[in-house]
Formats: sequence, C-alpha cells, structure tokens
Amino acid sequence: MTEQITDVSKRGARFGFGANWARFLTQVDAERIALAEQSLLNWLERENLEGLRFADVGSGSGLFSLAARNLGATVHAFDYDPQSVGCTQALRERYRPDDEGWIIERGDALDKDYLARLGSFDVVYSWGVLHHTGEKGLSL
Repeated sequence: MTEQITDVSKRGARFGFGANWARFLTQVDAERIALAEQSLLNWLERENLEGLRFADVGSGSGLFSLAARNLGATVHAFDYDPQSVGCTQALRERYRPDDEGWIIERGDALDKDYLARLGSFDVVYSWGVLHHTGEKGLSL
C-alpha cells in the first residue's frame, strides 16, 4: 500500500469497524440477504445484475457483496479494516465457498495506485464508507 495509508494510520484517524460487523454477522439470515438483494435491485432499477462488475468499497460485513453476487454480478470487495475483510470472507465461506466470481481483499479507497489497479466497474457500492474519509474529490 502507499504512503497515504501510513500517514492516515499514524494520525489514528481510522476506526476499526470490524468488531461491529462481526457481531452483525450473527444476524445475517435468508431474510436479511433477500432484503439486501431487493435493495440493490430497487436502487439500480434492474431485475438482476448478470454480467455486471460490482465493486464493494468498504465491504464491512460483506452482506451487499453477497447480495450482488447472488444477483449475478462478479464482485470485488475490499476494506481497509482487516476484521471487516475477515467478516466478508466469513460470509463467502458460509454462503458461497470457493466462489471465484467474488474477490475479497484488504485495500484502501484513499490509495489511488491501488484503485487504478482494480480497473473499471459497472457498479461502485460504498454505502456509509467514503464520507468517513474526510477526503474531497475521490475518484473511483
């Protein structure tokens, strides 16, 4: 990762959301997954996500990555917080083990070099994440 991550980390500006997401995972069930799927379909005004590339920036629990994957998108999920990455991986293991259409990794939305390596996406989902950065004019 770039110097940008190190600088932010030294300031202590990052909150570890992973513990919160780990507790949330105990509440993820078929009904919650279906609600997340319907939320995405309503938001995107689509019947499915077949053939779309979906980036989940700050994947947190992984619920919306799972929903997007269930709806047919290929998913690239990343989060800065290692515990959040672990939560997303746990959901994949529970519902879609060994799914090659769902990449999960630790990454930083403030790292322009990292973002450039990801390529382009049809949908960039970052609900409740980017406003925490304090950065203006982020481009994905």
